[in-house]
Amino acid sequence: MRRKREKGFTLILSLVLLLVMSLMGGSLIVVTSSDHSANNTSDQYQQAFYVAETALLEAEKDIINSFIGKWTTTCGDDGCTTSRDPATKGLPPGNDQKIEKSARSACYNSFKNITFHSDEALPVVKHNSNVSFYNLIEPIFGQLTVDDGSTKEIDREKDVLKKYTYEYFMVNLGRASYTEEGSSIAATAVDVVTMGTAYKIYACGMYNDDEVVIPLESVMVLPSAG
Repeated sequence: MRRKREKGFTLILSLVLLLVMSLMGGSLIVVTSSDHSANNTSDQYQQAFYVAETALLEAEKDIINSFIGKWTTTCGDDGCTTSRDPATKGLPPGNDQKIEKSARSACYNSFKNITFHSDEALPVVKHNSNVSFYNLIEPIFGQLTVDDGSTKEIDREKDVLKKYTYEYFMVNLGRASYTEEGSSIAATAVDVVTMGTAYKIYACGMYNDDEVVIPLESVMVLPSAG
């Protein structure tokens, strides 16, 4: 009688251990899947931040290119040539465009300091939206030397990068002061406060349209012409 009871207890113990191990395995799968998803989300936010920084740089380049003279094309008997227009050199670009309320994007709405106060159109220097980040960095892939085993991995990376876009717009804030550092080593050399034109730059990096939106702001000051 005792042996039968021992065999019954062994069967119950085995079933309990099997149940516990199954629960532990299922929990491990859930935790691993959750960590993998969290890592992917973290990577998307990190990459979107880098894309937003790129958008800030592109906006600054636009302002500087306009300040040093707009590109013009002149054509004659010998063909066409492209050069900077001396008439626009040194002229700070103004708010010649507008972002209408109907054209506000997820990026625009991320900046509560401009959406909270006004429902009217926002005057801006320039507005670039839905710009492909991949198109900007595509030449880099052309310089890579890879073997056949890495081709598929690079293609997957390209597909991911194609989901990132950026947007930026700039606002001419008007006159502002900035400091020029003295270039003389004389004891009387001091920094000089000069008036210039200030610009507020708004930029966003986005993943998969507006699934992830990272907004960034910066201010730059251009010197006065003269």
